[in-house]
Amino acid sequence: MKKAGNALGKLRKSVRGLGNKRVIGKGRQWLHKLSDNKLFRTIRVRLIASFMVPVAFIIILGIVSFLKASEGITTSYEKSTSQALGMAGDYLQFGFDSIKATGNQYSNDASIKKFFVGFYDSDIIEKSSMLTDINNGFTAKKMTDKFIGDIYVLSDRYAPVSTLSTTNPDSYTGFLDSELGKYLKDNKMKVMWIGSDAYLDENLSVGSDKYAMRMVRMVPGTNAILIIDVKIDAVKEVLKNLEFDKTGILSMVTPDGKEIMPDIAEKGKKVTEAPSDADKEPAEPVFTDEEFYKEAVESDKAKDSSLVEYKKKPYMFMYSKIGDTGAMICGLVPRDTIVGQADSIKDITIIVVLISIVVAVGTAVLISTGIDKAIKTIIGKLRIAAKGDLTVDFSMKRNDEFKILIEEIQHTFSNMKNLIQQVKQLSGEVSVSSENVTGASKQFLKSTEEISVAMNEIESGVMQQAKDAEECLNQMDNLSQKIVLVSDNTKEISQIAESTKQSVLQGTITTDDLNKQMVETARIAAEIIDEIQNLEKKSASITKIINVINEIANQTNLLSLNASIEAARAGEAGKGFAVVASEIRILADQSKESVNNIKAIIEGIQKDTQSAVDTARQAESVMQLQESAVKNTTLSYKNINESVENLVVYLRQISENVENIEEARVSTLGAIESISAVLEEIAASSNTVNQTASEQLSSVEVLNKSADSLNNHAGVLVEAVEEFKV
Repeated sequence: MKKAGNALGKLRKSVRGLGNKRVIGKGRQWLHKLSDNKLFRTIRVRLIASFMVPVAFIIILGIVSFLKASEGITTSYEKSTSQALGMAGDYLQFGFDSIKATGNQYSNDASIKKFFVGFYDSDIIEKSSMLTDINNGFTAKKMTDKFIGDIYVLSDRYAPVSTLSTTNPDSYTGFLDSELGKYLKDNKMKVMWIGSDAYLDENLSVGSDKYAMRMVRMVPGTNAILIIDVKIDAVKEVLKNLEFDKTGILSMVTPDGKEIMPDIAEKGKKVTEAPSDADKEPAEPVFTDEEFYKEAVESDKAKDSSLVEYKKKPYMFMYSKIGDTGAMICGLVPRDTIVGQADSIKDITIIVVLISIVVAVGTAVLISTGIDKAIKTIIGKLRIAAKGDLTVDFSMKRNDEFKILIEEIQHTFSNMKNLIQQVKQLSGEVSVSSENVTGASKQFLKSTEEISVAMNEIESGVMQQAKDAEECLNQMDNLSQKIVLVSDNTKEISQIAESTKQSVLQGTITTDDLNKQMVETARIAAEIIDEIQNLEKKSASITKIINVINEIANQTNLLSLNASIEAARAGEAGKGFAVVASEIRILADQSKESVNNIKAIIEGIQKDTQSAVDTARQAESVMQLQESAVKNTTLSYKNINESVENLVVYLRQISENVENIEEARVSTLGAIESISAVLEEIAASSNTVNQTASEQLSSVEVLNKSADSLNNHAGVLVEAVEEFKV
C-alpha cells in the first residue's frame, strides 16, 4: 500500500534530481571521460552530441510536463471527488438525522408510551383504535419520508407493531438475550445504528439486502424497542447520483462492516468482480478488511483522501463520514484512470523527441561531413608545407568560414616565404657580427674583473670605518646615560629641597599658631586662678553665714528647753505647747547637724580650691617655659628655611649646567650617528657596487658564452635556411 502511495512521489523526485548538484557533478565527470575517448575527439561525434543536448532538454521538458499535468489532474480530481463525497455524506446525514428525529418523536409520544405500558388494556375498543392509529402513523411516515423504510416496535406485552404483517410474536424476549439487546437494556437512552442483525432479520422476516441501516433504541418508560429501517434504495440513489467513475468502486460502509453499493449494472464488473445479478452485493467486502479503511475509521478527520494499494494496484481512496452514525461513504478510483488524461502529453513528447533526434543527427552528419572534408584537405597540404615546400597552394571551393581560414593560411605562407628570403640574406651578416661580439665580450670581461677587485678593497676599508664609528657611538651612548642619571638625581634632590622648604614653612606657621595659642592659654590660666581665688573668698563668707546659723540653732535649742520647762509647769494646759517645743528642739538639732555637714563640705571645697590655685600657678610657670621653647623653635625653622632656599638656588644652577651638558651630548651623539649612517650608506653602496660588478662579471661571462653560441648558431641557421624551397 505504501509503495503504491509513494510511486508518484518517487517519479517526481527522480526528475527533480536532474537539477541536483551531485547529478550535475556526475554528468560532468562522464563528459570528461567521454572527451578523453578518441572517438569523441572527432568533430562529427562532438557535433552530433551537441545537437543531442537540446533533445535531452526536450525529453526533460516532456517528463516534467507529464508529471505536472498528472499532479494537476490528480489534485483536481481528488478535490472534486472529495467535495462530491462530502456533499453526499451531508445529504445522507440529513436523512439519518431525520430518522433519528422521528425515533425521538415516537419514543416521547405519550399515546405510544401509554399503549405499550397497558394503559388501554381495560378498554378493548380504545386499545384497538390506538393500535390502528399507531400503525397508520408508521405507514404514513414510511410513505412521506424517502429515507424511512419499515418501522417496528417490539414489546413484552404485545405482538410486534410493524408496517409489515409477518413478524415473530416472541421477537422482544429473544432480542433482549442477544448482545445488542443487552447493551440497549443497560443504555436505555442510547441510539444504535446497525447494518444488519441476524436475529432481527430472521424474526422480522426482512433480509439485510432490503434495508441500508437500522436505528434501534428503547422507548423510555416502557419495555418496548423501536426499530426504524433506512431505505436501501434511497442510499443507492444518492450513491448513483454521484456519477462516480465507472472504473472505480463506491460504497457506503456501516459501523458493523456492511457495504452498500449502487446497482452493479451501473458498475464495471471487471473491477468489482461482482456477480451478474444486479440486485446483490459483491460476495466479498471491498473496504472493511483493508488497512486503509481501518485507518480512516480511527482518523479524526471527517473526510480525506490518499493513495493506497488495492489488489496490488495503486488506487485513490476517498471517504466521508456520515455524522455520528459510524457509517461513511468510501470510494476507490484506479490511479491510472486519474492520470490517463496526461498520457496524450506523454505520447506527443515521445513523437517530438524521436523527430528531434532524427533531424538533429541528420543535420549534424551533413554539417560534419563538409567540415571533415575541408579539414582533411587543409591537413594534407600542411603536411607538404611541413616538409619545407612553401610553394603549396591552399585554394578550395567553399564560401563559409573555411574560405577565410584558407585565405589566411595562404597569406601566412606568403609572409613566411618573404621572411625566409630575408633570413637568407641576413644570415651571413649575422655570422660576421657574432664574431665581432665575441671579441668585444672577451675584452669587456677582463675590464670587469679588474673593477670587481678594486671594489672589494674599497668595501673592506669602509666596513672598518663603520665599525670604528659604531664603537664611538656606543661609548657616547654610555656617557649620555650617565649624564642623564646625574640630571635625574639633581632633579630629585631639587624636588626634595623644595619639599623640605615647604615643610619648614609649614612648621614655622604651625609654631606661630602654637605660640599664639600658648599666650591665650596663659591668659586663660590667669583668669582661672583669679576665679578660684574669688571662689575661696566666697567660701569664707559662707563659713561666716554657717556660724551665724549654728548660733541661731543653739539659741533655738535653748529656747525649746525653756519652753518645755514652762509647759511642764503649766500641767495639762501646757501639753500642746510641750509638743511644739519638742518639735522645735528636734528641728534645731537637725539644723545644727546640717550646718555642721555644710561646714565640713565648705572646708573640703576650700582645701580643693587652694590645691587648684597651686596647680594653676604651676601650669602658668610651665606655659611660660613652653612659650619660650616655641619661640626658639620658630627661630630655628626660619634658619632652616633660609638654608633650604640657598640649597634650592645651588641645585637649580647645577640642573641648568647638566641640561647644557645634555644638549652638548645630544649634539655630539647626533653627529656621530650621522657619521655612522654615512659610513653605513657608503658600505652599503660599495656592497651594492661590488654586487653589481659581480653580476656584471657574471653577465659578461654569459655574454661571452652567448657570443660563442651565437657564432655557432649563425652557421647552423644558414644551413637550415638553405633547405627551404621558396
